[in-house]
Order: sequence, then structure tokens, then C-alpha cells
Amino acid sequence: MKKYAGYEFGKVVILNLKRDDLLLETIEKELSKSGIKNALLTSAIGSLQKVVLHRVVGTGREPEDEFITLEKPMELASLQGLVLDGKAHFHMVVSDVEQAYTGHLEPGTKVLYLGEISLVELKDVSLCREKNEDNIGMIVEKEMN
Repeated sequence: MKKYAGYEFGKVVILNLKRDDLLLETIEKELSKSGIKNALLTSAIGSLQKVVLHRVVGTGREPEDEFITLEKPMELASLQGLVLDGKAHFHMVVSDVEQAYTGHLEPGTKVLYLGEISLVELKDVSLCREKNEDNIGMIVEKEMN
């Protein structure tokens, strides 16, 4: 285990996404426009018309993923994760009227009626993800320029 500590918060960004907005792409675009490289996702709710996610389906050393696309009305119950070096790594829980789905948010996920997202900037950390020997994206300190 490695531990990274930050002690200073910056901007708070609240996004109100509308019908047909792309969830992941819009979040990353708005963070870039705001000059935010590292952030905590603090809240996310809404409804989705298309969900693209992947989830693990094996237990080998390297991850084995299944990609799923769902095109039907879905509730966004939870979205959690970090933005490191401008790249979001979010996991989600969505549901229809019969069941829930969980996994890693992928590009192409589209808002149905609305999405409400809040993020808080981490100002005094410089982190990114790098793949380790097992092809897992691990958090590491980024060299300062």
C-alpha cells in the first residue's frame, strides 16, 4: 500500500448536464476548461439513456473485462472516483426498474433528463495513473516540471 496526502482544496465545480450530454466526456472537458488536473468526485445523480461500462469477469493476474452497453432509461444512483492528471477514473451504480448494474464508466454514456455532478479540486497533489507489471493502472506521484 502507498499513501498520498493532500491538504488544500481549490475550486468546487458543479455541473448541470442536460439531455444528450455525454457524461464522462463533459466532465473531463469542463475540468480542463476550469484548469483542474486533480479532483475528488463528491456527488453525482441523474438519469441516463445510454450506459457504457466495463466490469471485471476474471481473477487472473491481468484484468479481464466485459464491456456492456445498455440503451434504456436508467437511474444514476452513484458515481465515485478521482480525477488524476486530468483523467477521470469513475465507477458507477445504475439501475432500471428490474436490476442494478455496476462497473467502470466508459465514454459514450449519455444523459437522459439531467445529471448533477459536483467535484472538488485537489490543489497540492501531483498524481497520475501508470500501468504496473500486471497491466493495472496504479496511482503514482507525477514528477513536477
